[in-house]
Amino acid sequence: MTMRAVASAHFSEEIPLKTLIDWHRRQYPLMEPQDVVKLVFQAMLGCGHLLGDESIVAQRIAAEMDGLAPSPAEPLTEPLGQDYVRLNLRRAKADGLPPLWIARLMKASIPEQAHTRLDVQQAIAALGDPAATASAQRLLDEPNWLPSHTPAYHAAYAPAYRVISRRCAKALPVLQAAAKLQENPRALICIDGPCASGKTTLGALLQTVLDAALVPMDDFFLPHPKKTPERLAQPGGNADWERLVEEVLTPWLKGEPVCYHPYDCHANALGNAVYVPDRQFTIIEGSYSLLPAIGQHADLRVFLAVDAETQQQRILQRNGEGMLQMFIQRWIPLERVYHAAYGLPDQSCLVIPADEQLM
Repeated sequence: MTMRAVASAHFSEEIPLKTLIDWHRRQYPLMEPQDVVKLVFQAMLGCGHLLGDESIVAQRIAAEMDGLAPSPAEPLTEPLGQDYVRLNLRRAKADGLPPLWIARLMKASIPEQAHTRLDVQQAIAALGDPAATASAQRLLDEPNWLPSHTPAYHAAYAPAYRVISRRCAKALPVLQAAAKLQENPRALICIDGPCASGKTTLGALLQTVLDAALVPMDDFFLPHPKKTPERLAQPGGNADWERLVEEVLTPWLKGEPVCYHPYDCHANALGNAVYVPDRQFTIIEGSYSLLPAIGQHADLRVFLAVDAETQQQRILQRNGEGMLQMFIQRWIPLERVYHAAYGLPDQSCLVIPADEQLM
């Protein structure tokens, strides 16, 4: 039996440790106390203790994946508590996810503050399982000991995975789609959606994992003198998309160097030149990035959906009450007109719902 027999599960952000262990025991009945220790160890400490140079990590993942049969029927992830998941390498191979991307996801999953080995031991002791508690004592008695799966677990389930954060795992649908573009010498990804839907957060993570060039639509705010009633009445007219097409998209399509000047709305002036590196993947992220003049050239069109309540909560937390009212009265209506005018998201979009986003 391998992970292909395991049903996928979706847990809420708060997962009691006992619930997690009970779920894994149902999926893997031959779990022994040491396997429980490994599970809790990973659920609390993640993968940071295993990481070094990303190229070396990628080489180790590649070596393991070389010996695996791709399995598209297996779930890509399984739960490891409120902070982490296990990324199934057999499914990752079937989806064409490169080992280097996985290594970068692991690196991006390292928390600023992590639990300690003592935290893990105490959490296991609190479960009231004497055998698991005795096994977990090794965490304190042997500071260099890393729990591994037992031979029985290996023989029965052939585990092959890496640990990444739940937050990073939410980018996997986009990475699965991007993996299909790896034969393209150059590919354009556009990430659109309402304000506070997580476009900037997703764009930053994809930039890291894909080693991509990133162009924010925020650098192309419409200058104040151009914000006439006639211009703002145009769907998508709140963006200086003509300048983006001229300075970024046109030279990119020609394979020429790309350089642009970001607009500073506070100074009402263009800033210093930004040189966009030539990468296999280029990402344009932000509202209005799927305007026809831009989005028609995208190899991957991503749309982040968000409901009104979640959107307003995020804006309030990020920008404060005063700016929330500005968004509600001005910017959100303009985006809705734009979405309605161009039928977004359309069938060509990879739609990511709010509950599956990084935020």
